[in-house]
Amino acid sequence: MVLVIAVVLYLAPLLLYAPLTDPDEGLHAAISQEMVEGGDWIVPRFLGRAFLDKPILFFWTQAASIRAFGMNTAAARLPGMVFALLGIATTGWLAATLFDRRIGWIAAACYATMVLPFLLAQAPVHDIAIVPFTNLALVFLWRSRWTLAGVVLGLSILTKGLEGMAIVGAGYASYLLLTRALTWRLVIRGALVVAIAAIIAMPWYVVMNARAPGYLHYYFVDRHLLGFATATQEHHGQPWWYYLPLVVGGGLPWMALIGLAGRKAPPYTLVWTWLLAALVLLTLSQSKAVTYILPATPAIAILAAASPLVQRRWRPVALTTTAVFAAALFAFGPSLAEAHSARDLAAYFNSSRLPKTIFVFDQRVSFVYYLQPNVRRQLHADQIQSVSVEQLAAMQPFPHDAVVTIPADLASTRIPLIPPLAHATWDHAGRFVVLIP
Repeated sequence: MVLVIAVVLYLAPLLLYAPLTDPDEGLHAAISQEMVEGGDWIVPRFLGRAFLDKPILFFWTQAASIRAFGMNTAAARLPGMVFALLGIATTGWLAATLFDRRIGWIAAACYATMVLPFLLAQAPVHDIAIVPFTNLALVFLWRSRWTLAGVVLGLSILTKGLEGMAIVGAGYASYLLLTRALTWRLVIRGALVVAIAAIIAMPWYVVMNARAPGYLHYYFVDRHLLGFATATQEHHGQPWWYYLPLVVGGGLPWMALIGLAGRKAPPYTLVWTWLLAALVLLTLSQSKAVTYILPATPAIAILAAASPLVQRRWRPVALTTTAVFAAALFAFGPSLAEAHSARDLAAYFNSSRLPKTIFVFDQRVSFVYYLQPNVRRQLHADQIQSVSVEQLAAMQPFPHDAVVTIPADLASTRIPLIPPLAHATWDHAGRFVVLIP
């Protein structure tokens, strides 16, 4: 019953009249929307420009949902919700495989009522989609189903690049080393898994590179290698301990109980090495983001579910957490989504002439998804520019036929800092102000 209530809560955002949020959710939905409208299911694009920062699988599922259910918010969110539910189910399956069926059910409930997975499921990101694949990879590796492990890791590469394979590989290799179970036969099996994963993922990457020359170098060298080793990519500059509070806070309420699961049996060793190897690997990376740790959070749920105390008292803890999540979601969810969305701008641009340049703050591009098709077709990527106050203030002269969009609650403090807008005309667009110099 607890798990059913938690699952219903995960689906609740589909019923709330909450818009797509910026920066990621609205951008990704607009890319999937363009995939449906333009018919190009190979190269993800935003307003005609190839989008190189994420692979294709999540876009495929989102575009398929939009095509099936229409261009609405629920259709854009549905795939993320499905992947979140698959994350719950596969966490339970992995725990049942390592321990027993009862621990599997408890682990699924623990994962469903954990802070970080629940929060990220409300605004689906690509990391949500790799959790089922990394969970399944560990199931198949434990059962020595090497071909299936390669298949799901290949799907994870199509979803988020090498992140899933790196976390699974680091965790499983560490387990084999600690238990002195590593043999040449297992090394060969591991190479087979990697080869199968490459066969699954390679065709799209090769075609994508042919359609967007330089993509492979950009994505795997610049984004992956340099992002890991240097501070040249986005999400850099975080302290080394960045993930520690995320694991502790994001793993609540169950993180406080995993210390009770300290037995030395092989299943415990595997789950511990999975969690700790992921934490070390991500800590060493120069690029750090909240979402990166998500594929390791099922380990927290499984370790908690394996502790005797949780097995006796998990229901009241899970019910209390679910009640808190439900209250927070319905009390604050819609208003927070509105505050981080640019949907109101769509109504404005749907009823007025599009200017040559639209300046937006903080990558507020979610309005594109809500534009009428005939209006959206008039836009191109260079027409929307994300800028800061400092960049606008330095524009001399200010571009001709341009408008500036800014959240209304920031207008009174930001506009005085931008001399070119001192005498601009104000138009109101819901929660936004549109400034016409």
